[in-house]
Amino acid sequence: MSAIRLFDTTLRDGEKSPGTMLTVPEKLRLAVQLARLGVDVIEAGFPAASEVQFAAVQKVAQTVSGPIIAALARATNPTDFDVAVRALASCARPRLHTFVPVSPFYRKHFLKKGFQETLDLACKAVRLAKERCADVEFSLVDAFRASTEDVVTMVQAVAEAGPTVINIADTVGYATPVEVENLFRSLKIALGESSGVMLSIHCHNDLGLAVANSLAALAAGASQVHVTVNGIGERAGNTALEELAAALKARLDHFGFELSLDSSQIGPTCRLVKRLTGIHVQVHKPVVGANAFVCEATVPPLGDASAQPPYQIMDPQQFGLHQAAQPVAKDLGLDVFHTLLQDMGVLLDEESLQACYDAFRQLAERKEELYVSDLENLLDETLLAPPQRYKLLYLNVSAGSISVPHATVQLEIDGQVRQDAGFGQGPVDAAFKTICKMTHRFPKLVRYEVHAATSGTDALGEVHVQLEENGQTVQGRGVATDIVLASTKAFVNALNKLEQKSKEPSVSEFTEWESWQPRL
Repeated sequence: MSAIRLFDTTLRDGEKSPGTMLTVPEKLRLAVQLARLGVDVIEAGFPAASEVQFAAVQKVAQTVSGPIIAALARATNPTDFDVAVRALASCARPRLHTFVPVSPFYRKHFLKKGFQETLDLACKAVRLAKERCADVEFSLVDAFRASTEDVVTMVQAVAEAGPTVINIADTVGYATPVEVENLFRSLKIALGESSGVMLSIHCHNDLGLAVANSLAALAAGASQVHVTVNGIGERAGNTALEELAAALKARLDHFGFELSLDSSQIGPTCRLVKRLTGIHVQVHKPVVGANAFVCEATVPPLGDASAQPPYQIMDPQQFGLHQAAQPVAKDLGLDVFHTLLQDMGVLLDEESLQACYDAFRQLAERKEELYVSDLENLLDETLLAPPQRYKLLYLNVSAGSISVPHATVQLEIDGQVRQDAGFGQGPVDAAFKTICKMTHRFPKLVRYEVHAATSGTDALGEVHVQLEENGQTVQGRGVATDIVLASTKAFVNALNKLEQKSKEPSVSEFTEWESWQPRL
């Protein structure tokens, strides 16, 4: 039975989802959970892009053990490799990942180079990377809109430069399973049986074929698949980790591939990504959608059968999907609370543990019942706040069928306490407008979503907002038993992310750019 490697790129390609911005603590929290899940490779980011990206990759490399930690470096900019190596310096299993576009569409648009020039650039980049790191992955971007001859020629030439992995990327989600299978069979023949290079596949989901294409590549000889949790990513997203894992597990008889994943951690990982990104999955999404394991009881009867029909091909318990609804005792002592967090894969220092426990006790006083999902939200709220230029200190709102909705807000801005009040069409609108007046920032509210984290009238309200300002888009998140307070927290959270994002340069993964020099 063949072992398959999962290359998780949620922290890099997944973060390209519009409006998604993960802070360094958020990326570290997710990387720790990915390691607990058991992915083989974590692509931590693109360290040459900015100081924040560098810090995130460096922190993941320093903290996370088990998986290979990969960093992206552009073939067009040799200094990228040096920056990436510095970010990965403390990593036990580092990998450099570099790439060139192979299709005429991408080559002409991004590089303005012919095929031979691009081929020379690819081989040079792999050699540069090999001088700095033993483990190198090379990707052919937009490979399925290039001719098979060009792809095979580049793979053969690059293989001689000595990469560990060659990745074939369906960057625009153009391929079909038959085309994927045919190309990989051609590549296996071209490389020969003695080749020590591992073949990999990276698929986008523009035609809804990312998982199918990835499975086709595995059937034809690929040994690694690029995935993201919940399938997030630019446009229609990437190959969904949970869907690929479920297919390989449920149809082991057909595919015959083994994964190193702890399947019980799929549910917690998918929930974490949903909370951190604010990207909720649609109810019919395979494996993790709310209706994925629900069968309508009023299906047309066939005979006299009254029991539940045998529709279930997977056990949701195997994927940890029901853990969120498990109750948590309200009277936990600190030691038991600490043990519970450790069981959830959360390791904290004494100060952070005490802060989380204090927040837990406050929440327990406000809610009749507590669940694991409440605890997950509490941990995010307490541990993952971005650098705060704006800090919410106080909120009071008034609304109803008679009175005009108004809000009184107290903020700490750059260390100075300020207070103001304002009116709006409703309590949330009044709070948002008052904060805009106080901060002198007036971003566009692109998206506003409210979800209940658990059942019951006292459930935690989870609010996600998306703000746009000067071409920058970010998401904010807030949680509270009061929806207006949760909304205000989300708005302030997004403002802080806008502040942070405005200080980062915008860097293309393809274009030439004079890299900044990280402080060591």
